[in-house]
Amino acid sequence: MGVITRLKTRLTGGGDGGNGRLIRNLAWMGMSQGVHRIARLGATLVAARMIAPESFGIAAIVLTAHEIMHAISNAAVVPALVQAGREGYERLCRDAYWFNWVVCLGLMVLQMALAPLLAYLYDAPDLTLPLMALALIFPMLPPAAINAARILRSNRLHITARIEMGQSIGEAVGVMLLAAMGAGFWALILPKLIVTPIWTLTYRWCESWRIDERPSTLWSRPLMSFEVVSVLRQQMDYLLVGALFAMDVLGVYFFAFNAGLGISLGLLRAYSTAIFPQLCGDMTSRERLARMHHGMRLFALVAVPAIIAQSLLAPWYVPILFGEAWVERGALPILILICLSALPRILLDSCGQLLRAQGMPGADLKLQIFMTLMLGAGMFAGVPFGINGVAAGILVGISLAALPGYLWTRRLILAQDGRVTDAPPPDSPDTPDTPDTPHAASTASLSPDRDVQEARP
Repeated sequence: MGVITRLKTRLTGGGDGGNGRLIRNLAWMGMSQGVHRIARLGATLVAARMIAPESFGIAAIVLTAHEIMHAISNAAVVPALVQAGREGYERLCRDAYWFNWVVCLGLMVLQMALAPLLAYLYDAPDLTLPLMALALIFPMLPPAAINAARILRSNRLHITARIEMGQSIGEAVGVMLLAAMGAGFWALILPKLIVTPIWTLTYRWCESWRIDERPSTLWSRPLMSFEVVSVLRQQMDYLLVGALFAMDVLGVYFFAFNAGLGISLGLLRAYSTAIFPQLCGDMTSRERLARMHHGMRLFALVAVPAIIAQSLLAPWYVPILFGEAWVERGALPILILICLSALPRILLDSCGQLLRAQGMPGADLKLQIFMTLMLGAGMFAGVPFGINGVAAGILVGISLAALPGYLWTRRLILAQDGRVTDAPPPDSPDTPDTPDTPHAASTASLSPDRDVQEARP
């Protein structure tokens, strides 16, 4: 009993409210991601046996193209509203609401217009209709995007977690049912469209905020640029593999990526969602850096053993859970390499959240560009060695980016030592919403499409 008490005291920082809140945040998002991974595993088990690799490849291109477009809609609104000061906050919400409508309607039209072009470039006519169908998601986002951001700002992360869990289960059930009905690649696409109205209605029901005025200004380019670069980095491997290899090879890679990095990305997303509000309070730069280190250490205690165990056990669980056919197609080494690439992502994701919380979106954008260049260089260097070389290039590129990215971020933060930001703590009683328990860092946590990056609205 004494050991349990000491461990609890250590994790909660001896009763410190901030640390205890971080633990609760991680617990809620960890629970959400756990349910999400179990649901996704069930869907993958069914889909792996009923959907051909070529269909996986088509779904990969469709989901990747949609997520790149979606990044623009999600970029500036949620993190800016979570981090904003109290002064002028309601006006900021109104401006963000109308801005979201303008962007989302434009993206819907743009994605529909680009669908035939992508189908022509990839010589895959089946791409057109799914891309047009997913474009219908965009006008469903603005009615609830501000509500979702206000829930995070007021530290009601248990609401976000519950909505994600319901969404994950609904989407997984949809995938399994459609796959069993022989829907092919539509089984991986239609459920995302079906659950989006549920996401919108649930957030509007959980948060009473409604728009009452027209906008006075429009918005934030640095965060939008950051999100676009970030999603390009996350998705460019699919685009590269799809362009250089056959569609069935892309299907194998898409399967291996999701099976290998799915759990790890879930852990990273839970961590990012939990840590960002903790970095947004009134504090000096040095204090914010120390808080990031503390959160990162807590997360690493769980994430590092889980990632290593997943990689080591892959030769046993992949053929049992997904079938020998995927091993024969060469998915196993890709899965292991992609899974290990999650380790350096912990450090880089932490640096990105720190820069964003510090109010340095321009620096965050530079960090994302650096990571994208390193990752791209690794992938292109691996192309001559086939699909396994691309996976190895991802691991090497992201690993080489981790330490320089951290040292550069640390230098920037310490150069501002003594500066106190004016962003309110996420649990401040003066924030517009009533606090309860804890985009966050990653806006994907508020998105019905958070799985596309996998996850990867």
